[in-house]
Amino acid sequence: MSHGFTLTRRDNGRRTVLAVAGEVDLATTPKLRSAVQAALDSGARELRLDLCDTTFMDSTGLHALFDSHALAEHLDARMEIVCPPGPVRRLFEIVGYNERLPLRDE
Repeated sequence: MSHGFTLTRRDNGRRTVLAVAGEVDLATTPKLRSAVQAALDSGARELRLDLCDTTFMDSTGLHALFDSHALAEHLDARMEIVCPPGPVRRLFEIVGYNERLPLRDE
C-alpha cells in the first residue's frame, strides 16, 4: 500500500515539470505513466521529472521511468530526471540506470 503519493504538473510553454512526492510503487506507477503520456501528448518537448520529494521507488517505478525516457526520445522530446543523492538515487545506481537515464542532482 502506498502512502502520501502526489504528482503535480506545471507547464511553461513546451516544457512540463512533473513533481513526484511520496512512494512510487506498483499502486502508483500507473499514475506516473499516465502523467508522462499526457504531458507528451499535449506537446511537451521538454519533460522534467522532479523526484526530490520521492521517498521510495520500487522496480515498477524504475521501469516506468526507463520506458518514459524511451517514449520521449521516440517523440523527439527531451526528458531529464532530477534525483538528488539518497535512497531513490541509490536504486538507479544499483541497477545501472544512472548511466542510461539523464539524471541531475538538482
